[in-house]
Amino acid sequence: MSASTNGRSGAPIGLWVGIAVVLQLGHLIAVSSTLGSPRQLLLVHDAAGWSAGLLAVFGTVAAVLAFGRGDYLRKVWAGFASGALLSLVSTALRSYWLHAVPDVPFTESPLLPLRVVVVVLANISTTYALILLAMTYRQSGLQPPSSARTYLLWGLMAVAALAVGGPPLVTEARHLGASSTLTYSAIIIIASTLADMATILLVVPILRVAYMLRGGRLAWVWWAMGISGAVWLAYDAREWLPVVLPGEPTHAMELLRTLRTSGLALLGLAGWLQRSALAPQHEAPADAALQASSGTP
Repeated sequence: MSASTNGRSGAPIGLWVGIAVVLQLGHLIAVSSTLGSPRQLLLVHDAAGWSAGLLAVFGTVAAVLAFGRGDYLRKVWAGFASGALLSLVSTALRSYWLHAVPDVPFTESPLLPLRVVVVVLANISTTYALILLAMTYRQSGLQPPSSARTYLLWGLMAVAALAVGGPPLVTEARHLGASSTLTYSAIIIIASTLADMATILLVVPILRVAYMLRGGRLAWVWWAMGISGAVWLAYDAREWLPVVLPGEPTHAMELLRTLRTSGLALLGLAGWLQRSALAPQHEAPADAALQASSGTP
């Protein structure tokens, strides 16, 4: 048996869902109450980053350990786990500077070049894992048929990706070479933006498979990943979406920034859902075919 499960999912899925909801609501409420205090606002984002980041690492690592060597989905979840761990390292770097040198912006920190490397690697790992995940349906023989609706969705997502990622890419490209600080910051934003644009495009095949697997246990894994991608879409729009929202744009931007918590927490939840789906129970035919493609009996 290649999956190292023994019928126990490791933690009730309902508990994970509850934790994710509480974290998001707590982050949103805390930000709303500290909008007038920049220092407190940074501390709130810092605490939320640690909480959601640890959930993402814990959940994705659990999914990795649920598979044996050579399983296709082990490679997928290893990519997600690497990205989640590197993202947590990035959070740790910013958190250390926030508490050690509170009066100096992180953009002036000597740790900035190290964070550039960490963020770029994190985005490469996550994007690679998403591509592998989106290709899983082909490995399983469950490739959804193409249709006019499919092409329309691809077109809409491509437009959304360009709308969300195009402006920051153009802006940050102009900052390259201007100064060391601006160049490092630009590289971080460009790497994150390109990865997020890829995520937006990959939401379509991921949600299509989730729809095909509806009613099966594996469907929830794909729904969690798809919703996570949709959340990152809203998060990436935080630079221009506040302009069309009521209230102070800077406040709206900070509230949208809290969506990072849901994006990370949903990734961790997807990992636990994947682990739970491997528990020996009666499986829907589509679930069995998808698991067979990963080498899981």
